[in-house]
Amino acid sequence: MAETLIIILITVLGLIFGSFYACMGYRIPNKIKVSQRRSFCPKCKKQLKWYMNIPVLSFIFLKGKCAYCKKPINFIYPLIEIASASLFLCNYILFGFTQNFWISTILASALMVTIVSDFLYYYISDRVLLLSIVSLIITFLVFNDYNIVISHILSGAITFLFMLGIKYLGNKIFKKESLGDGDIKLFGVIGLALGLINSIISLFIGSLLGLIFSIIIIKKNKEGIIPFGPFLLIGALITIYFSEFITSFINNLII
Repeated sequence: MAETLIIILITVLGLIFGSFYACMGYRIPNKIKVSQRRSFCPKCKKQLKWYMNIPVLSFIFLKGKCAYCKKPINFIYPLIEIASASLFLCNYILFGFTQNFWISTILASALMVTIVSDFLYYYISDRVLLLSIVSLIITFLVFNDYNIVISHILSGAITFLFMLGIKYLGNKIFKKESLGDGDIKLFGVIGLALGLINSIISLFIGSLLGLIFSIIIIKKNKEGIIPFGPFLLIGALITIYFSEFITSFINNLII
């Protein structure tokens, strides 16, 4: 009974936080304070009633349209709410309330905001990254001694410098901006979360997913510009979820 209540609570919290993350993903790139005003329609700017802000259900009841101007509501918002609830629940089922639960939930939260901000506005928020860094360090301090915490901080610094080096090399080769500064900082956060080896693995997975996505997008968009941040975070989550399999696979290769 208690386990069922926990699952329900985590799912509901995931939906609520997902709604908040979608709001942050829209407001931060548009320089709108998250606490400035109640939720409003981005098209007609009218404030929404409380019952128009119920995660997922409001989208269904309103038939995907604003109650005032009848303009379509971007499907990314209910998608983020559902994805957030699913990831929160998945993290609990896989890890319980262990260190990996908090790490994966912090990264999932950053992913939800970044999907909106990076896909719609090509923007990765420094505030989200800073909040992720602080949350990760607190998590490591709670579950580990200081040596482990310092090790993860060093991994974050190394991965940041590694990605910075890739950017400069890419700029030289392609004669144009190859990586955004937000992607570089984000990979530093992933390095802090996962450690050096796992962050490199996550980079490979994220790059592969980004490549597949870019091939699809280039057919529709000749510029071929893709947001890399979400794929970095998806790669990080996949690495956490399948860490035992990945570790076993690497050990077999080495042996």
